[in-house]
Amino acid sequence: MLKNILTVLRKLASAAMNFLIVYFETIAVPMSWAMGGTIMFTMYTELSNIFNGAVCLLVGLWQLGCIFTGRELPLWLKRLKFISTSCLAMTLLTVVIILAPMYEDGNGWYIMLFTGSMLYHHFLNPVVAMVSFLLFEREPRLVWWALVPTILYGLYDLHGNITGTIDGPYPFMRVYDQTIQETLMWFTIILVTNLLYAFLLWWLGGNGKKHRKKGPKLEFVG
Repeated sequence: MLKNILTVLRKLASAAMNFLIVYFETIAVPMSWAMGGTIMFTMYTELSNIFNGAVCLLVGLWQLGCIFTGRELPLWLKRLKFISTSCLAMTLLTVVIILAPMYEDGNGWYIMLFTGSMLYHHFLNPVVAMVSFLLFEREPRLVWWALVPTILYGLYDLHGNITGTIDGPYPFMRVYDQTIQETLMWFTIILVTNLLYAFLLWWLGGNGKKHRKKGPKLEFVG
């Protein structure tokens, strides 16, 4: 009985946190649109948060259904949540480590984490998504598919910068302001970093301990 109650509470908490992110998106997206219009659709931050919001809506609704059916989230949906959460982890840490320090006045972290739509897209959404995933929707294996959204965005943005239809929006995507080698270097750094963040999410979810019990070999599913 107690186990059943705890399971229901876990699913309710998961649904609540996912719906909270959806609510945040209803606030942040209009703010982003008012600030930049269609430019928002050239930004990894905006696209990854919209993608994550759609996934969270699906997870929240599915969790409510699971309360009545007694089932768990299907593996494909857990993997979608893992992929979208990895994207937001990429967004948060890229802002903290790379973009915010570019502000010469030292206010970059405050501006990029706590003002306007960035409060939601750079800070609240990533944090809530990671907490929700780690506590309630753990993915049992590290999937290489976590890189797919970043690769697709990189190709889309790279093509836009080459053809001149997109300017940036990130300094390291402006191909005509740097050499081909620098562009390839940034692309590699971003993908490796994305994979690292995905691995950390997988490991923090307790999967490292599970694999250590089974043996030293980690299994990667692509």
